[in-house]
Amino acid sequence: MQYAIAGYPASGCSTNYLTKIQHLPAYRRTSASFTPPPRKGIWEKIIEALTRRIEP
Repeated sequence: MQYAIAGYPASGCSTNYLTKIQHLPAYRRTSASFTPPPRKGIWEKIIEALTRRIEP
């Protein structure tokens, strides 16, 4: 009796498709591709602090 378990080849199949999908470059998600948002300059920080104090 053969069982098809997730991640293992089914009867008659010789390819492990979950491993194949896992290693495809299109499905790779890495933190290296993340670009951080631009940092605020000193003037932007000062203006933001002043506008916070003015608003109720």
